[in-house]
Amino acid sequence: MLRLENIRRLDLCDPSVAEEIWALQHAAYRLEAALIGVAELPPLQDTVQSLRQREEEYYGYYEADGELAGSVSVLRTGREMTICRMMVAPDRLRRGIASALLADLLHRRYPGCAWTVHAAARNIPAIRLYERSGFRISDTWQPFPGLAMVRLTRPEAAEKL
Repeated sequence: MLRLENIRRLDLCDPSVAEEIWALQHAAYRLEAALIGVAELPPLQDTVQSLRQREEEYYGYYEADGELAGSVSVLRTGREMTICRMMVAPDRLRRGIASALLADLLHRRYPGCAWTVHAAARNIPAIRLYERSGFRISDTWQPFPGLAMVRLTRPEAAEKL
């Protein structure tokens, strides 16, 4: 069983933490790129330095072996939260890590906030993850040919359905 105590805020000012996030992000987003059939996803363009300059707050799930198994980044604007990145190490998928990270954000760290997240329309596992936590698709668009995106929102103080 996953423990919320294994989730902690990450400080990307620490170069080793930034490198750990970069490695996780590139592994996770390469897998997503293959899943949705789009080779050049924006997160794959990040460098360790560009990650360190982002304004989001990062949280990470560490396994008992000390490995960073998953991470999420969020940006807060008043009582509105945006999930910017959600990533799980490819060798640790389907263990509930993304669900634990999401539950930590929604119920422990930022309860009662309104939420937004964007996902590739072809990334059905991600969309289902968010829908299980009360998010609903509110918009679709195509940022560039071959990539359809959805915006999912969760109203302030929504209860898990």
